[in-house]
Amino acid sequence: MKRILLLVMAIFMAAATSASAKGGNTLKQRLQTAEQDTIIVKMANGAKMILHLDNIQQLQAFQNYSLDSLMRELTKYVERVDKMENSNKESKEMTVTFNKSAAEDGQSEQVTITVQEQDPKTGQVNKETHEVILNKNFKIKVDVEEDGGKTRVNVDVPTKQERDSIKIADAEKDYKAVRFGFDMDLGFNAFTETAELPDLKPWGSRYVSLNWRLNSQIGGRKSPFHIVSGLEFAFNNYMFEDNIVVQEVDGVTQFTEMPDMNFEKSKLTHSSVNVPLMAMLQFKRENGKDGFTLGAGPFVGYRLGSHTKLKYNGDKDKDRDNFNLSDFMYGAEGVIGYGSLNLFAKYNMNDLFEENKGPQTNVASFGFRLFF
Repeated sequence: MKRILLLVMAIFMAAATSASAKGGNTLKQRLQTAEQDTIIVKMANGAKMILHLDNIQQLQAFQNYSLDSLMRELTKYVERVDKMENSNKESKEMTVTFNKSAAEDGQSEQVTITVQEQDPKTGQVNKETHEVILNKNFKIKVDVEEDGGKTRVNVDVPTKQERDSIKIADAEKDYKAVRFGFDMDLGFNAFTETAELPDLKPWGSRYVSLNWRLNSQIGGRKSPFHIVSGLEFAFNNYMFEDNIVVQEVDGVTQFTEMPDMNFEKSKLTHSSVNVPLMAMLQFKRENGKDGFTLGAGPFVGYRLGSHTKLKYNGDKDKDRDNFNLSDFMYGAEGVIGYGSLNLFAKYNMNDLFEENKGPQTNVASFGFRLFF
């Protein structure tokens, strides 16, 4: 019981010492210049507890972790450890692990305590080893030695370099060169040639694309070069400023203005499935988050459906037809961004309508790319 209480006090004093290091430079300077510093804590029962700290990083490491929950857990462990010791009086060594199954997920806390009792014949000093795992990347090891009325506690906290090496090893273990992903494009459409076409409403002429990505990293885990393909389901809306009716006259698609009408909405819509093939440069920042992104490449696609929609006087008219739109499409698209902000642009090199069956124009789309 006494030993586990000293363990609690050791962790508490280490956290308290970390807080005091923020307010003054004396201890900080000593830890930066000396090989080791020693803190002696006098207990109420006359026992002494000695903390050995090698550097300032051992203090600063506690600042990134909340020890409140650990303190509450250790309080519950006192009774269990006491029962363990009383039931194994003749055993020279005994080990108990708390929350082992819960800790395997890398999120829960785990406490492992090994107790070595004093040999009455040889008079060897009692020794204990306590291993506290807060998560899979942070581990505290506490060694306790008792000799008569003196107690010596050594706290071993992993350095930032050691924790980073664990993170790198975990990343290597989970690394996959080919990954699947999903993103969505939200933007606007525009005609490249407007001489024979009505004006578009910018906010109503929306472009939406749902994209399933196949991302292949070329050159290993640290390489920024990727090849991206997959499927894009795109929806193009062209909403007209004036009272326009889209109709086919003698096999040719025409846009006719109806001055006597007052349409609330007049638009042409078509959907398509596209297959892109883009070369991407995706850089990472020092903290592992997404950095600069740049990519471009061609795409091919096929029109799935099309219709016009008129809304006036509370009524809606929808006409499904091909309107001489090109079935096959091809073009180029690109993306540029930093972090979570990415912009895309897309240009259809094929004419929107079949040759000699409608106005000759191409479509350009641009906007934001959202990742999920």
